[in-house]
This record gives sequence, structure tokens and C-alpha cells, in this order.
Amino acid sequence: MNDSKEEEQEIDDLFNAKLIVVNNLILLNPVGYLEMLRLYMETTLLLTDSGGLQEECTVLGTPCITLRFNTERPITLREYGGVSVLVGNDIGKLKKEFEQTLYSKRDPRRPELWDGNTASSCISAILSKSFQT
Repeated sequence: MNDSKEEEQEIDDLFNAKLIVVNNLILLNPVGYLEMLRLYMETTLLLTDSGGLQEECTVLGTPCITLRFNTERPITLREYGGVSVLVGNDIGKLKKEFEQTLYSKRDPRRPELWDGNTASSCISAILSKSFQT
């Protein structure tokens, strides 16, 4: 229990020390999809634990720090051509990535398989299987 309080204080200290100097920092309660899309189209850096937001950031090129240890969307990670980095709950790694990523240039990316043809590919696969039986 005490470790948790110390971690919370360390996080509070990080935000108070580093983020207070960032103009237009917005900490929000949950918002709808269109509001969120608008926000991360205009944001400098996104901190999230959402795999869906990792995907949106990749397409929009919004630098993203993911507050998780793993992801079901590895294509969104920098090492695989995306714009996101995993930091888990490691305060040191969060601090390092925040400082390195804050002034990163927006770099929209579209992974190879994100070609916009998912629906037609699915229909083709279904139809090809249905005519084989």
C-alpha cells in the first residue's frame, strides 16, 4: 500500500515538474469518438493505454506514449513502423520518452496491410470459400 502511495506521489511530482511548462496541456475525462479524433489531430503528444488510440495516432502521425507493458497492436509501435512506444508504469521510461517525444515531428503512417480494402478483402474471402464447398 505504501509503495502505491509513493508511486502516485512520484507521478504527481513528474507531472507537476515537467508538464506544468507545457502550454495547452489538457487532462480530460472520457470524450466521444469525434471529439477525441479532433483532439488527437491537433495534439503534440498523446499518452494513452488504448490500443485503438495507438492505431489512430499511427495513421494521423501523432506521437504516442502507451502506458502499458504490451499491446495487441504491435504494428503501431515505433520498432514496427508506427508512432507509439510502450512504457508500462516505469516512471523513468515515461520521463525519458516524454522528453524525447514531446517535440517529435508529426509523421503520419499507413502500415502496408492498412490499405482501406478490408471489407472487400473479407467479402472476397467469404465468397471464395462459399463456392468451394
